[in-house]
Amino acid sequence: MDRDFSWIDDEELRELVDRFVSMLQQESWSFFDVDDFETLIDFFLEFQDVDYAGIAIAEARRQHPASDAFQVRSARLLTAMNKYYEALEQLNELEMTSTPGEEIFLAKGEIYSLMNKHELAIEEYRKSIPYSEAPEEVFAAIAFEFENMDDYANAILNLKEALRVNPQSDNLIHEIAFFFETISRYEEAIDFFNEFLDLNPYSIMAWFNLGIFYNSMFMYEKAIEAYEFALAIDEEFSAAYFNIANSYSNVDEYGKAIHFYTESLRFDDVDPITYFYIGECYESLYDTKNAMLFFNKAIDADELLADAWAGIGRLMLKQDQIKTAINYYEKALDIQPDSIDFLFELGDIYLKMSHWEKAESLYSKVVEIDSSVVDAWINLSECVLPNAGTEGAIDVIEKALESNKGQAALWYRLAGYLYRSGKVQQAYFFIETAMKLDVEKIEFLLEYLPELNNESRFIELLSIYKSTRD
Repeated sequence: MDRDFSWIDDEELRELVDRFVSMLQQESWSFFDVDDFETLIDFFLEFQDVDYAGIAIAEARRQHPASDAFQVRSARLLTAMNKYYEALEQLNELEMTSTPGEEIFLAKGEIYSLMNKHELAIEEYRKSIPYSEAPEEVFAAIAFEFENMDDYANAILNLKEALRVNPQSDNLIHEIAFFFETISRYEEAIDFFNEFLDLNPYSIMAWFNLGIFYNSMFMYEKAIEAYEFALAIDEEFSAAYFNIANSYSNVDEYGKAIHFYTESLRFDDVDPITYFYIGECYESLYDTKNAMLFFNKAIDADELLADAWAGIGRLMLKQDQIKTAINYYEKALDIQPDSIDFLFELGDIYLKMSHWEKAESLYSKVVEIDSSVVDAWINLSECVLPNAGTEGAIDVIEKALESNKGQAALWYRLAGYLYRSGKVQQAYFFIETAMKLDVEKIEFLLEYLPELNNESRFIELLSIYKSTRD
């Protein structure tokens, strides 16, 4: 039963535990007061050391037979040993014979929670609130029981109560934000945090989470404002620098985004993702030299960052260094073989090079991973066209339509292939089908069949559906 407790940071606790272990090894007990035993037992129970916890409880009862301080801890020991019913029986007896207190109700609540009897757990936790020195922790425990029941609305209500008791708790702020995000109640979250900040204007985490929810609602200017308040309170809050940079990037303010990404690096260790995002900003500013520099910095920091390899691939492609671009994309796919973006972008390269089979293989994998990627189906049909003709291309589009019947672009392309193969009447039937779905996407057809612009039948049909749309 030897243990090594040298890892304990608290010097007083480590000395107490060492003294206990020494007495146990020498089989010679000295006196421990009630508080010392409580500290020891709680420590052993926290780290699931049931053997030492059991020994400590037995010796505590021997040295202090008149004290009832160890009865709840005895029940907790039974709980740690998965003896739930025995623990409950012991706690029920204690509840009937002693003065009501927080510990009994909390212990019963924890047992019912472990037994997945969440409603009973909530009932016991609520009983403890009038006696609790930290009721916010009890409200949080109740919230997590509601979470286990998938009742996020009541979970949020209890976390609101917890924050009302202790508005300074960053953990509670993160938890309530998590629940709002889980059920996608972004507007409610924004209202809550704005009201909370009216009463607690210096809560950094509240400003930070408000920024996150504004960002989720695409309200980037509002998000930036919220992050700026967080930074006004703590100018070394690196996560706020990073998030405000994301928001600036989303509104195409790439210069400002680079500034704030760079600022975030002052307070954090080397972060490959930040380097990558800076590289993307430079790429958007058409600054190829700096984009390349930061993509390479990202790779130096983490050679498995597939996005950075693909980023360099894009830059090489823009410089018409096709073979080099392919090599970088292949490296990205070695790391992330199921990335739809990388597969699609490499497929586009091969398609433009008329390497039909290679492109077909890549697009086929895209639609195998996600059959809703319409552009991949259309490009796949173009890949089979040279070898299998329009019939082969039609087969691809018909397969795509099995799971994407509401996608006008596919119906337009099907009509285009039918028209090209001489089945004009059938083509017009599907042109009208597509127009009923989305006449605004007519360009998907006209890019493939520009000659329709000179065909009176088509012009008349388009006019009818556009006027209906208006």
